[in-house]
Amino acid sequence: MKQEEQPTLIYDAECRLCVSSKRWMERWDIKQRIRFIPFQNDEARRWVSDIAPTGCLDAMRFMDHRGAVSSGVDAFRGMLPYLPMGRVIALFFRLPGAYRLVVLLYRMIARNRYRWFGAAAKK
Repeated sequence: MKQEEQPTLIYDAECRLCVSSKRWMERWDIKQRIRFIPFQNDEARRWVSDIAPTGCLDAMRFMDHRGAVSSGVDAFRGMLPYLPMGRVIALFFRLPGAYRLVVLLYRMIARNRYRWFGAAAKK
């Protein structure tokens, strides 16, 4: 599979929560089907044209194997088919009100993540 066709998560490498979440998802992705690149990387900006210099400060982005881009909770949902048991976990979003609740929680956490979790250590 060419890199352009490989599902890719674009995340904020300067956010401690984002880096921890990325590591957790890498461990979950036992078949290594998903690429993980920081939005601070020039490659991420080439792939996803809507990423400005402050691009993923509001939400992570996921580009599937067809090149469709989603963000935030929809990015997480987009990754599920590529992960073990992901399709089963995706059923949660069919529960009444579940999607809306998760979106509200995601936005609240994303807005406060530097304040609550701090910045990631620079390498």
